Amino acid sequence: MLNIRNERRWFLILLGLGIAVRIATAIFNKGYLALDDYYILFFSVPAQSESLGLVDNVQSVPEIRSLIPDAIIRFFAKISYLIGFTDPLNQIQFVFVCLGILSAISIWIGYELLKYLYSETEEEPKNYTQWIPLVGTFLLSLHFLMPFVSTRSLIESMSAPFILGSVYFASVYWRSGDHTQLFWSLALLSIASLFRFQAGICAAALFSLVVYRSIQERKRKDVYLFLIYSVVLVILTGLPDLVFRGSFHSSLRSYISYNMHHSSEYGTSPWYAYLPTILGACLFPFLIGKYDGFHWKASYSKLIPALVYYGFFLALHSIIPHKEERFLLPVLPLMLLLLSPIVAYWWRKEKKRRISIRRFLFFLVNFLLLGLLSFFTIQNNTIELVRYLNSHTEIKQVYVYKDSIPHLPVSYAYRTPLEKYELVETLDENQQPRIKGFDPYKSCSAALIVRKDYVLGGIDPDPPWILMANFKSSPLEEFAVSLNPNKNKRRTSLYLYQFQLCKQAEEDPSKTGSAVF
Repeated sequence: MLNIRNERRWFLILLGLGIAVRIATAIFNKGYLALDDYYILFFSVPAQSESLGLVDNVQSVPEIRSLIPDAIIRFFAKISYLIGFTDPLNQIQFVFVCLGILSAISIWIGYELLKYLYSETEEEPKNYTQWIPLVGTFLLSLHFLMPFVSTRSLIESMSAPFILGSVYFASVYWRSGDHTQLFWSLALLSIASLFRFQAGICAAALFSLVVYRSIQERKRKDVYLFLIYSVVLVILTGLPDLVFRGSFHSSLRSYISYNMHHSSEYGTSPWYAYLPTILGACLFPFLIGKYDGFHWKASYSKLIPALVYYGFFLALHSIIPHKEERFLLPVLPLMLLLLSPIVAYWWRKEKKRRISIRRFLFFLVNFLLLGLLSFFTIQNNTIELVRYLNSHTEIKQVYVYKDSIPHLPVSYAYRTPLEKYELVETLDENQQPRIKGFDPYKSCSAALIVRKDYVLGGIDPDPPWILMANFKSSPLEEFAVSLNPNKNKRRTSLYLYQFQLCKQAEEDPSKTGSAVF
């Protein structure tokens, strides 16, 4: 029997676990999900760089992005430096910890919303509905995607708590008609849009709820208030660009213009491309079965605002030709909220059995994926290479074979800049890299980087180039490479060869104040 005291205790346990796993993920997983994720770090870390002021150098932030996400990340990075973290890696970990702790508010919002929606029920006490708030708390805390994406500097994941908060107030408004709740719902949605502009489509979802309620009650006041609130919030959210860039909503206008002209250059996908992602995130195979006694209408009529928000957001992103899985992250907590009644049903149904294969496999797969995503670094090959160069300042020239390194995350280091960073297209007949102007007797500080697939294909330099280090990928990335080697070859291991013919020059212990490379 689940009583109020036990439920509150389990909520606090799940909340504590969610925060603890987020902090652990922030510390042990130093990777980033996408280049957009990294570029926010790039403009913020190392915090001691003179070119990375808190808000004074706003020109460094791309015109198509709001200033707010970068200002927040830069603020955390500066705080980490002021309290004594000089290593860029420690600064990045501090930023990730702060983001993880702040994102935990989604757990509390989700629990309070589900508790509000499902607290009044005339069904039997042992019905599955009493478990929905705790199941939602579990999913928001320990679903395999949440700790990792919640701790990255992604504008998508940073917008998620505000969208969830907007749904909370929209749900209260939907039930009570309180205009104050309508304002707060729209206000939080406006903040979410400052992080991820596409979150603004949820304003259309909220407006549809307002219009429907106004028609039902034959009152137009709510529509007028919505329009007034919208005008006020549009003005307020345009002020940062006006103050720092001299143009009202310049980032939004630039973003729309850029995507209209360049979106298709990043690839196009069919409208249904997100379906496998959604099914995978839901762990769909474990939800297949007969739903005897599941009250679909009673369960999901309470979640109408969440359903409308999610539906509008998904419909817009399904229409847009260019699709990436991370584009759905703003509504990931919403999806987990909508999943809660179904998971609660199976939790309660399978609890009657002494041994539940379904429940065992659900937890096994979820926590296995949680461990792989949370504690193994994504982009580990290039990050470890940069960390190696950070500690081996004797290396002053880096040569890269062809496209072995499409992107070098230099924010993970703070050292004397490299003298050279050049591409090498071929090896000669002696298995030596063809480097223009290369003097073997003055190149003890040179290093050559070759990707694993090239090495396996025969690109293995002979002495005096000596293999000094191997920077491996994470298990998930290695698995991705095995599934699609051509598409994911950039994720394979990297090999560093160092030139050893001449006498090794002594390492210069001094470091300049410039950023990296």
